Amino acid sequence: MRVFLAGALLAASLSCAPALAQPRTPAWYQLKPAEQAILSPLAEDWDSFEPERRRKWLDLAARYPSMTVQEQSRMRARMAYWGSLSPKERIEARERYRRLQTMPPDQRETLRRQWEAYESLSPEERKRLQEAGRSGSKTPGAPAASPVRK
Repeated sequence: MRVFLAGALLAASLSCAPALAQPRTPAWYQLKPAEQAILSPLAEDWDSFEPERRRKWLDLAARYPSMTVQEQSRMRARMAYWGSLSPKERIEARERYRRLQTMPPDQRETLRRQWEAYESLSPEERKRLQEAGRSGSKTPGAPAASPVRK
């Protein structure tokens, strides 16, 4: 009799659990086929995402059908890029995003204009700038700073 009562109490408490549970954060295999198709660039890493991150991606997947073709294309490209990042690179990207969000609007606008100017460069000019950045200089043709010796 006690076992029956304990079982009944457990069943009753579990029936209330869904109302108290957080919104769903399913494993990859639990996603609907349409969600898997949309989120396919993230398939490999999905099960390692925190529940909040999964919810954000699921929200995006829900909005995907109502997006324009250009928006869908952009979202797929961003997911593919995100999926290609290492965990360390993702942390760095999130930190850059946080810094950008706390930046004053005029600085963000300046940064946006600089990015647009960079995007308008030819591939050769971009490569030259990237190589200059790797050598430690901020401007093309500027000498690299020499190390300070003590």
